[in-house]
Amino acid sequence: MGNALRVPTDTANANSVQQRQHFAPAIPGVYNPKGRSRSRVDATATILAKEERRRANRRSMDGVWWEDDVEDGGDEGETLHVSEEHQECSICFEPLCKERTAVFVDENDRRTCAHFLHERCARGMLAVVGASCPICRTTCAGTRGVPFPNEDASEWFRLCDFNGQGKLSESEVLSIIRAQLPIDWRKFAHDLPKIWERWDALGEGFVTKEALVATPGGLLEYVSKHYSGRMRDYRNVPHVTEKFKWFQYWDEDGSGSLEKDEVVRALVKTFGIQSDVEHLQDVRSVVENIWCLFDGDDSGGIDSQEFLVQDGLGDAIIAAFAADMRSRAAASRMNQQG
Repeated sequence: MGNALRVPTDTANANSVQQRQHFAPAIPGVYNPKGRSRSRVDATATILAKEERRRANRRSMDGVWWEDDVEDGGDEGETLHVSEEHQECSICFEPLCKERTAVFVDENDRRTCAHFLHERCARGMLAVVGASCPICRTTCAGTRGVPFPNEDASEWFRLCDFNGQGKLSESEVLSIIRAQLPIDWRKFAHDLPKIWERWDALGEGFVTKEALVATPGGLLEYVSKHYSGRMRDYRNVPHVTEKFKWFQYWDEDGSGSLEKDEVVRALVKTFGIQSDVEHLQDVRSVVENIWCLFDGDDSGGIDSQEFLVQDGLGDAIIAAFAADMRSRAAASRMNQQG
């Protein structure tokens, strides 16, 4: 898409208040435009209320979809990033299992956060953006590639053991399985409490490296044998000019709205820019910068009305598509002439 995700002129001109808000501190609920007799509705309350509705409306299975990573590598109240839900790298939004993964580490080669990315993307992220995780923004000193268990079980376990305790809890095991195996992780999350005691013989709430990687009888071997793959095919994406179909297609959780990371993910897959980390970051930055122009109710998400309205986000994406096609055609003509 290059720099093609432009804000339609009519929208930009009609949202001067939102433009001023964009340059104010990015703290929900604190901006109060001067010269208005009435304060803005507290955006924090709006976001929290909509988030509760969104959780309630999600298609889930016994609440596993919205499992909170409260302990063992997650922040209290943290919900899964859209890439984690789909078992994808948070940079390129391609399945994590397609490539070798990596984690972020500090100066002592200890993990700084609980997230997994493609090794290629993690290195590119550090070179282009800086030393921090794209999901949780935790700073780091570098990346460390995660070997496969059958290559180096000890190093694999060390890098998966976020807390350095020499053992893993249920939530840590689920996070690892979700990141490294192409299975239906929600079904596994539903079953895990029922089968956990097979490997946690002492009932301590943890499993050891041996319990995980043992052959035969290890937890990883059990998962590989009993859980089938579950990856969605994204080859039949609706054309961006079919705005309603495009919106519905990418509203995969059925919440009725698209959040920033969902829009970034949709754009990356729609325009096929998964391999260019710098381009990916440009798209992410543009979405972040123009979001306030289209999120008219400050809900944190773009609902179908905000997406479909004239000069809304849908039209901005169509304009981006047209500009992208022109850019590609120009590049093709130059190549032919050269």
